[in-house]
Parts: sequence; C-alpha cells; structure tokens
Amino acid sequence: MAERCKQIRNFYVSDENTLWITIFEKKLWWCFANTDITQRGDNTKDRAVIGKWNCNNILGESLKLEYFHEKLQKPNCNQTICCKEKYIQEILERINTREYQEIKNNIFEHEPHLANEREEVILQRIKRDQEIILEIKNKYNNCCQFENCGFTFAKTNGGFYSEAHHLILLSQEGSQDENNVVILCPNHHRMLHYAQVEIKDKENNKRLVKINGENYFLIYK
Repeated sequence: MAERCKQIRNFYVSDENTLWITIFEKKLWWCFANTDITQRGDNTKDRAVIGKWNCNNILGESLKLEYFHEKLQKPNCNQTICCKEKYIQEILERINTREYQEIKNNIFEHEPHLANEREEVILQRIKRDQEIILEIKNKYNNCCQFENCGFTFAKTNGGFYSEAHHLILLSQEGSQDENNVVILCPNHHRMLHYAQVEIKDKENNKRLVKINGENYFLIYK
C-alpha cells in the first residue's frame, strides 16, 4: 500500500518527460502526462496524459507481455502505475523499436554536433510522426519499393520487416510527407546512405535514383 501511495504521489509531481507504464489485459501500456494538475472540488486531483495510454510500440505493433521479461508478466503488476527501473531499458527498447533507433542513428551520424535542445526536438518529432511511417509501410506491405526487389521477411512477433528512408533527411529538415518517404529493404537503405546517390523527380509512379552511376527505379502505388 505504501508503494502504491508513493507511485500515485510521484505521478502528480514528476515532469512530463517521465515514462509511466501499467500492465493490463496481458499488455504493457505506457504514456506521458501533461504538467497541468486539475484540483477537483472533492480535493481529488486529475492529471491528463499526453495523447492517450498506448499499448503499441511507436510502429503500431502490440506490446504483448509475452515479449517481456517474465517478472513483468506477474499478476501483481496489474493495474499498478509504475516505472520499473530494473527493466526500464528493455521497456524503452520495446517501445522505441530497433527501427526507431536506426532512424535516430542516421540523423546523428550526419549531424553529430547537434545541441541537446535540438536533439530533443528532433526525437520528439520522430516519435510523433511514426504513425505516418506505419501507414506507408502498410501501404507497401513492408516490401522494398525498388523495382524488381520487393524484399521483406517475417519477424518473430508475426509482423514483417522493412525500413523507412527519407529522401531528404530529417536532419536536413526533410518532411514526413509520403512523397519524401520510401520503404526499403536493409540493403537498399544502406546504399542510399553510403553510396553516391542522385535522386530525380517522380514521374507518374516511378522515380529514377542513380546509385554509383547505375539507374534504379522506386515504384509508387
């Protein structure tokens, strides 16, 4: 009971960057909370979450407990708002996914000297726009858009793997508009980052991309 009271008290004093989790219906739910506290007439308090409680990772995949450490699957975690410090790294990796980490690494690989304030703004922007990426991945069934490729593979959680690439990088103020995002296999994604690349305008449902002097075509639906 004392631990429960402590968690509730912390919920009202922690800043908006604190990650809150709860276990419900065999899933891990997470949220961030607004800083504003509403005092009700009956002396109770209310603190709204930012957006909503979410049981998916930032790519929209369900955070089922079977994917987590067995200690997080115990019934006594149910309905408990908590920050499980012992497992926080695993929780963050599950929420952010390796694909998110890949995007972040790509940004700071090209912009290694970003100020902390700038870094925070960019990372918040990426999190906010992952729903757009998920929609585009679903549109192309997680298959590489390069002509005659179409590669993807099944992941252990039942989904299919693909990577999103921004033709104009986020670190260069590229947008999340569908015209700036393409879905690729890992091999073609690395080519666009490390080879000599020249990207042409889209014509009808094709875009010419020159990679080390050779012609490749991105196919659009």
